[in-house]
Amino acid sequence: MGEFLNLLFRGIFGSPDAQQNSNPVLRNHPPRSVRNERLLNEIMMIAPRFSQNGGVYYDEENFDWIMIPKYALPERWEERWCKLLIVPPATYPDTAPVGFYLNKKFHLKSGGHDPHNTSTAYHGAPDLLHSGWHWYCVTVANGPGGWQPSVDYRQADNLFTFLNMVRESLTNDF
Repeated sequence: MGEFLNLLFRGIFGSPDAQQNSNPVLRNHPPRSVRNERLLNEIMMIAPRFSQNGGVYYDEENFDWIMIPKYALPERWEERWCKLLIVPPATYPDTAPVGFYLNKKFHLKSGGHDPHNTSTAYHGAPDLLHSGWHWYCVTVANGPGGWQPSVDYRQADNLFTFLNMVRESLTNDF
């Protein structure tokens, strides 16, 4: 998590230059943990979905964060695009990420705010407000009817199903 915070402090998320100069080619790294290998496979699986709007950036060393710099917000929001940050837990894929982060507190077209888009993280999620990230409170239950990852990363549950939950959360009033 230390490297994650170092990258935040260096401003990689807020700097268009850092994003444009980021090398999309994978570097040679030492052997990865099962968690990190799975995350890499899942990131490569979701990347084509977001490639037209800025791609997917991630921590190539520790896989502590995944960022979609141009994520389309659903119709109910005033703005069309946001930056979306996912922080996979150390226990991923056994445990789903706890919520997700948006680059600011967005307004709804109705003029209000979504109460799930907070400035404070809960449920053990890292507080990244000091780095400009606003936590969106949504949790996924483990077990029957909840998060149940398959051994095969291409099968649910994975980043695709998590991003489907993100879309559902941002689309509907709960």
